Amino acid sequence: MEIVQVNADNIHTILPKYIKDNDIKITDIDSMIETYMNMVKENFLFTLDRDLLKDIIVDLTYMYAPNDDSNKDRVLYHLVGSDSDDDGDDDDEDSECGDSVLPSKED
Repeated sequence: MEIVQVNADNIHTILPKYIKDNDIKITDIDSMIETYMNMVKENFLFTLDRDLLKDIIVDLTYMYAPNDDSNKDRVLYHLVGSDSDDDGDDDDEDSECGDSVLPSKED
């Protein structure tokens, strides 16, 4: 059995290439999870932190289907959820998703 290792350094190329090569249409998180499951079945071994993998899958889903509000909401939840967990200050929740979290287009 030949295994293709997918790690933090190459997932950004391997996963989109697999989607393109197999003519897969990503519309929501379920289609992305199905793609992931098919990759595992086809001997792609994901050797990265599971939380990072989930974040990447959520972000890629939004990249493929940015007009779906649930995809956008999922990305925002991952960003705001981790920030509010770290600092414990829920009073200033709106500013948590400001310029300090997301890079500007000028960067």
